[in-house]
Amino acid sequence: MKTTPIIYTSPELEQLRLLVAGARAQLAELETDYTKEKSRVDAVQAVLFRRLREHYQKRDRLRLTVDYRRKFLDSLTRGDRQEGMKAAEDYERAQTQTDQDYEELAAAADKKKQLTAEQEAELTQLWKKLVKLYHPDRFANEPDKLETYHKLTAAINQAKDTGDIETLREIAEDPQGFLLRKGWANLDFSDKEELTQLKRLHETLQKEITAVTESLKELRASPDYELCQLAEQKPGVLDELAAERVKQLELENAELELQAERLAKQIKQLDG
Repeated sequence: MKTTPIIYTSPELEQLRLLVAGARAQLAELETDYTKEKSRVDAVQAVLFRRLREHYQKRDRLRLTVDYRRKFLDSLTRGDRQEGMKAAEDYERAQTQTDQDYEELAAAADKKKQLTAEQEAELTQLWKKLVKLYHPDRFANEPDKLETYHKLTAAINQAKDTGDIETLREIAEDPQGFLLRKGWANLDFSDKEELTQLKRLHETLQKEITAVTESLKELRASPDYELCQLAEQKPGVLDELAAERVKQLELENAELELQAERLAKQIKQLDG
């Protein structure tokens, strides 16, 4: 007569498994909400940036010009030619950097698009898979693997921040393949059965839930979020806001141009 072996399962272990599963589900839901709402806010800000970029860029260039001419005039007044040349070099570098920054912002703004209903639905499924990778304590005593884990989480966060669903999909569907293609160390994402491991995992998940909850709260309390909601309720509000801001920037730029001209005349009088 065959006997069936009896498998004893620790009630505490089973309870922890349930708690970890619940925490992962909660974190996935929060990450989905944050990513969707951040996408909406970023899309509105991108629209405003494209409309106002020319005026903001002109203002920043004029500010640099005024600042440079003041420094150059001061160096002439004190007879310090060397300092004047250094101010000129600093000015050229700052102008180049400002233009580069605006190009990068423009490139980023072009990628900021509000998620479609299909993408939002996919995000929910993606985050359910991605949160299963969350286990930093597992690799705490293995420096090489911990470094790989940090690289992986950084890639996930960057993809989230930029709305790169393709990368999120790639990682969620095949994390080991993603690591292999990057040339990073292999990681074990399976849950270990030890009570200590599961306890630490549950604690870190709770901390991450708190962090994402705070981030979502801050986002919803921000002026950008308020503008996003207003723009969705009243489509023409962005046109009104952009037109008003253009007027303010044109006045500011006109004043900066006058300052720059006055300084140029003073420099010419001193320097010929």
